[in-house]
Order: sequence, then C-alpha cells, then structure tokens
Amino acid sequence: MLLLSLAFSLGFVLNRSSTCAVIAMTELLQERKPARFVAFFECTLWGALIYAAWQLTSGPQAHWATLAYAATGGVIFGVGAFVNGACAFGSVGHLGNGDTQFGFTFLGMYAVSTVASLANLLPAVMTSSMSLQLAAPVTLLMLVGIAVLRFAIQRNNVASYLKMTCTMLAVGVAYATIVLLKPGWSIALSHAQSLPWASIAVTAAMFAGSIGSRWLERGRSRIKWPGLRGALRRLAGGALMGGGAALIPGGNDTLLLVGLPTGVQEAALAYLLFAVSIAILVRTIGSPARAWS
Repeated sequence: MLLLSLAFSLGFVLNRSSTCAVIAMTELLQERKPARFVAFFECTLWGALIYAAWQLTSGPQAHWATLAYAATGGVIFGVGAFVNGACAFGSVGHLGNGDTQFGFTFLGMYAVSTVASLANLLPAVMTSSMSLQLAAPVTLLMLVGIAVLRFAIQRNNVASYLKMTCTMLAVGVAYATIVLLKPGWSIALSHAQSLPWASIAVTAAMFAGSIGSRWLERGRSRIKWPGLRGALRRLAGGALMGGGAALIPGGNDTLLLVGLPTGVQEAALAYLLFAVSIAILVRTIGSPARAWS
C-alpha cells in the first residue's frame, strides 16, 4: 500500500509541476530560463539524501550496462524524448493532462523494450551496490548550494521558486523510496522487472496520480483525442526511448534518481549525452515543448 501511495504521489506531482527534461532544455535555450534545468540536480540530491539515510541499515543494488552501451542508450533516449516532445516524466504528466497521444509513447516504449527482452537482445549488465560517493553532510551542503543558486535565478518570482522546491523534494523523495522498496523499478522498464505485476501496479498508480491531479484542479480532466500524425510521432518517439532504455537500462528517471545520486559513471555519461542530444536538437530544429502548469 505504501508503494502505491508513493507512486500515486509521484504521478500527482509530475502532472502538477510540468516536470520534464525537454521542457527544461527548451526553456534554457530558447527563453534563457535555467531554473527548471538546475532544479533537476536538486531533485537528484534529494534522492541522494534518501539513499544516505537508508544506508544506515542496508542498501539495494542497481544494474548498468557497460559504458559504451549506456552512452549509446543515453543518446537514443534523448533523441526519442525530443521526437516525443517529452521525457519519461513529462509523458506521465501529459497523459494525466488528458493528452491521449502520449499513451502511444508508452505503447512504443514498452513494445520495443519487451521485444528486446524476449529476443534476448539486451546487453549484459553489471551489478553495482548503491554506495554513495558523497557523505550525507556534503550532499546536504550541495543541496543548499543548488537551492541558493536557483533562488538567485528566480528571485523575482518567489511563488514559482517555492513551488519548484516542493516539487523537486516530492519527486526525489517519492521516487527514491519507491526504488528502495521495489529495486529495479523504472518508468521506462516497469514491465521488465522481477515480480512484473508489482511493477505494473506501481506504474498504474503513478498514472492514476497524474490523472487525479488534473481532475482535482479542474473538476474533470478534458480528454484530447489523438490525431494520426500526433499518434505516429509519439509512437516513434516512444520506440526510440524504449530502445535507449533497454541499452542503459532505464530511462532518464533512472539516470537522474538512481545513477547520479549513487555516483555511477555509466549513468553520469548517459545522462550527459541524453541532455546534450536534446540540446543540439532544440538548438538546430527548435522545440514547441512548453510547461502546462
């Protein structure tokens, strides 16, 4: 029950806050607004604090592909997120917002990763214990530093600053706790874990939280039915994201809130290339992605 409650809360916040790496990069490059991009690292540090507290007893393990596979997966996932118009987090938020096109994102994502798993095409992964590279006091100091930096950026809009602070806290704590209780869970690979039905139930609760967030705000969620062009774009983007997730393994959610907080070099490189891929495409092609809340 705790797992489902945490997943519901995660989906609720993702919808209410427009949490999305593609939106963050678009705001950074097109509007010169770095606050949302910087806030993602704040989210990472909240996750790191949860893992630090957990390690007072024992910690779970994470699985990562080799550096080359993880790096390639990061690029492919980044391209897929750009094509899709949203990352894993943003797709959950859009779907809860009533934009049914993003259902095709998850259809493509899960179809590709499922086929890769059934055909035994997934790369070999290594097991690395989640041993923190930074002590909790250092992590807390870094968190304060990031928060101060973001306040300097958003000092003219304190309400937005406080909302983003609460969002990063909620996402970081909820996601990290879910991973500790259900090791290996990922938005992009929720069906491919041990005890898959438990993982699917957690993911379904997350989607329900996103839908519930919009329903509470508006009284009811307005459904936006997909057109053919939009559905095909989300399907293609989701398929690329699924391929990238199979290589890493995991999506940008796993990289941000499992790999980076625990100092895994494969995850750090994959996330860097994920972000750079989106940045290059936004800079050269442009992006219509905008925050919805």
